Amino acid sequence: MSKYEMIAEEVTKRIFQEDPTLIERYGERGRNQTFIDNMHHLDYLKTAMELNTSKIFTDYALWLRGILIKHGMTTQTLIDNFLFLEEELEKCMMVESEISSAYIGLLGEAVSILRDVQGGEAQ
Repeated sequence: MSKYEMIAEEVTKRIFQEDPTLIERYGERGRNQTFIDNMHHLDYLKTAMELNTSKIFTDYALWLRGILIKHGMTTQTLIDNFLFLEEELEKCMMVESEISSAYIGLLGEAVSILRDVQGGEAQ
């Protein structure tokens, strides 16, 4: 299992521990998709860092938010996922320090934008 797979697995576990209704609603297939989604998050973080532009990741976050909402999720679900990913990157430090710091910065920017969008949602 690669470093990124271990991070994605830990984040997936945390998401389903924090909200046990997810397994009831989406089953094992949803859990597997969450792992795959977290691998995509890491891929987009890597690309944004390599190209030195946060817009790649923030645009991805906004696009993904739209997809998740169509599947009955909330913006908060994605925000929580990104926060768990930040925590795991900080905790694991399995990736190089400067990469981890860059990823955490990109995640923070995306969370900020998602919170702005969330603030405009009907409650």
